[in-house]
Amino acid sequence: MQMRSELAAVGVLPLIGTGVLLVATGATDGFTAFVAGCAVGAAALFAAPYTFWLRVDEEGVTLVRCLVRRRFGWAEIDGLAVTFGREEETDGHFVVLRLRLADPPGRVAGPMVGKFGVTDEDTPSGVPPRAMAELFAVFGERGLPVEEAEFANEVLRVRGLPLLPPLRVWAEPAEGVPEPERAYADAPGIEEESAALPGHRKRPPQRYRREHLLRRAALADRVFLRDGDGLALGIALSAAEELVRYDLITVEGDQRRYVRQQYLSWRTLNR
Repeated sequence: MQMRSELAAVGVLPLIGTGVLLVATGATDGFTAFVAGCAVGAAALFAAPYTFWLRVDEEGVTLVRCLVRRRFGWAEIDGLAVTFGREEETDGHFVVLRLRLADPPGRVAGPMVGKFGVTDEDTPSGVPPRAMAELFAVFGERGLPVEEAEFANEVLRVRGLPLLPPLRVWAEPAEGVPEPERAYADAPGIEEESAALPGHRKRPPQRYRREHLLRRAALADRVFLRDGDGLALGIALSAAEELVRYDLITVEGDQRRYVRQQYLSWRTLNR
């Protein structure tokens, strides 16, 4: 579950280098040098931080890295996080897959389960790796949401596998969506929250990203309710859409209703 070029560099180069060095110095014969090189290459492979084995079955996901085994049952998994990135040294683009865990609450991203090369436009490069396509397919079969569904579906299409199911539609609570006055009744003042959010953004993004998006969307909604101008409305709608996209759901109508309901629930749980 790692880019082949990185695995080759980790395992093959130490093997070759060790063998050549031993033979050149006359320290041993060719066979012994080959065995020693294999041992060094294997040690380097096990030490690589992003080299691991992944198994997916009916019970859940098993991840083995540096001989340490971690097991995640399906009940612990809330979906699959998909993040694009770029290597500074080579300018190569890649996609990283991480588990989205159900506990603790807030859709915390868990360990990395895959890293693959992509094009400069963050689209699948050539024929996507079978392992990536099968991982998307398993999550789709189990009805677990996958971020960047358009990218995932293109990988599945090229590999001839079923596409992901559509995102679930948010259902309003039976008691209805809270009015802004109730949703934001005990929220910090707008100026106080505005000052706190930049610092909040500096926290580890994988753990606090969802909380930040929720607070930012609620703040933007409150600013519009106070000021009532068109620019503030655009910012509020954009922030609400970003939260909805992160939560991998579909909200019909004004997405700020979802922000208000989620913010009230979050404040109730964190008092």
